[in-house]
Amino acid sequence: MVKDPIVPTKTSILMTLTLKVLFLLTFAILGACANIRTVKIAQEYNSAETKIAIVPIESGGLYIAPSGWGMLFGAAGVVVEHAATASKREALAQNIKETWGDWRPEAVLRDKLAEELTKRGRTVIQETEILPLPENIRDSSLAAQKWYNPDVTVFDHSTIMNRYNPTAIMEVGFEEPGIIGHRVIIVSLIKVVDPRTKNLIARRRVVKNMATGKYKLKDPIQRQLYVADFKTTFGKEMAKAVPKMLDDIGF
Repeated sequence: MVKDPIVPTKTSILMTLTLKVLFLLTFAILGACANIRTVKIAQEYNSAETKIAIVPIESGGLYIAPSGWGMLFGAAGVVVEHAATASKREALAQNIKETWGDWRPEAVLRDKLAEELTKRGRTVIQETEILPLPENIRDSSLAAQKWYNPDVTVFDHSTIMNRYNPTAIMEVGFEEPGIIGHRVIIVSLIKVVDPRTKNLIARRRVVKNMATGKYKLKDPIQRQLYVADFKTTFGKEMAKAVPKMLDDIGF
């Protein structure tokens, strides 16, 4: 007896289409409030004598939702799902810390940029501290854009200036990620400023569609596997993206 071929149900088809529409909408929303115009660096800041200080900018906490929908890191802070009580919120905060440890995406981007710039003959200074966003913008849902969009820096880099006297300061970080099922939209941001004038001298925004493995995130063991997989995949994606990002801004 020959079995009938498996035909997708209307529900599964609608779900697939809905996810695709949501994915496209997420791309549109992420771009709508951001300055997407690339600015190439002027020659005066781009020579063999150039000294670049790379400063990672905070993208917030890391979180895996109990519902199993994925992870979130963002300047808006931790989204605590269905955690009405203080004890539940505290337990989730501890879960975040234990699951992700000291790993930070901003540091990964900084390291990949430093490695590539060094290959290209530039002198690089890596700031080890992840710079927190100013208090007046860090709790905003558009905190990353409020840092990235202005044509001047929102930070006081006088300490870096006095310590290293760099030619340029490269601020690097991320927008809030878009998460649809097992895919994550990663938006990397590079903003290069003149430390003397505080004015923008280069800018690049890159959107990456990253696939994550399929894990049952309610299971602690599966959650750990997911995090390990995510970190590895994220590092590989940044390694691939960074050379073109630097090419695009003229380094």
